[in-house]
Amino acid sequence: MNVPLIVAGSLAILGAAIHGVGGEVLVVRKLSPGMLPSSPFGGSRMTKAMIHISWHMTTIAFLTVGSALLLSGSVPHGGAARESGLVAAGACTGFAGLAVGLGAAYTRSPRSLFLHPGPALLSVTAALAWWGAL
Repeated sequence: MNVPLIVAGSLAILGAAIHGVGGEVLVVRKLSPGMLPSSPFGGSRMTKAMIHISWHMTTIAFLTVGSALLLSGSVPHGGAARESGLVAAGACTGFAGLAVGLGAAYTRSPRSLFLHPGPALLSVTAALAWWGAL
């Protein structure tokens, strides 16, 4: 049993649940097609559909990576468990880097990283994943 991987997986799964439910209620449902631009793929309704689908694809990615971390930390030592833990740790690092990097770039303020729990949760998850995987 690998406690850091289990904690990282649990945090990722919790994050997926919050992202899916909270994002649906607090963000996606509040997007007004009338306020969204059209895209080369269709009108403003298509833009909302693409945002909605992308949002929940990300939720599924968090759930998948969290499940891989949880499984990797629960399985007795073995090559496949270690390798899946490494892949999941890499994915967590990508998620955290994107949240921190684009969050800071868009707002141009490191203070904004503390206004939303995502960057911190993703960074802690990535650190725990690497600790457990290595």
